[in-house]
Amino acid sequence: MNPKAKGSSFEREIAKSLSLWWSEGERDDIFYRTQSSGGRYTSRKKSGKNTDMQAGDIAAAVADGEPLLREWSIEIKTGYGKRKGEELVRWDLLDCVDSRQKTPVIQQMWNQCKRDADLSKREPILIFRRNSRIPCIMFRSAYGVGQLEDYFGEINVQHLVLKSSMNCIIMPLQEFFNWIPNIRPALKKTVFSSE
Repeated sequence: MNPKAKGSSFEREIAKSLSLWWSEGERDDIFYRTQSSGGRYTSRKKSGKNTDMQAGDIAAAVADGEPLLREWSIEIKTGYGKRKGEELVRWDLLDCVDSRQKTPVIQQMWNQCKRDADLSKREPILIFRRNSRIPCIMFRSAYGVGQLEDYFGEINVQHLVLKSSMNCIIMPLQEFFNWIPNIRPALKKTVFSSE
């Protein structure tokens, strides 16, 4: 399968999952893929134009979904790696500890997510899936331990804390949904400080 088609398919899958979570199982069409996977927002931003609700890979199809996207900039990634010459460069969390790569692939993905979120003054949220694995969500530790735990209590689901230049929490997406069945009370449009 074409990698771009695989990415588009995963973006649609995540948009549906987010829609069902946001609507508590009532609707699967609240969110959808942004135009050009957020490329329209980036190119318009460079020319000084704003396209607020097109930042990241997920947009709101209906006004009901806008509160989430006023706070979150969601980047979606899928796959397992890419070829660099003869070598397959895979992305793995352990690359942050033992890789010889200058910038591990998972960190490159997070850096892109964070850069786009900073441009739109939103919280960076990375949702990714390696081949033959389940979707995971990655967000800033300060956001999880601060804002989310204030509303939903201590994280009581399977997760990893990555203490590095990224300082992130990673967990299976479904575990996140189980921990936070309704995020609305925790949403507040704030400008966050970069870490």
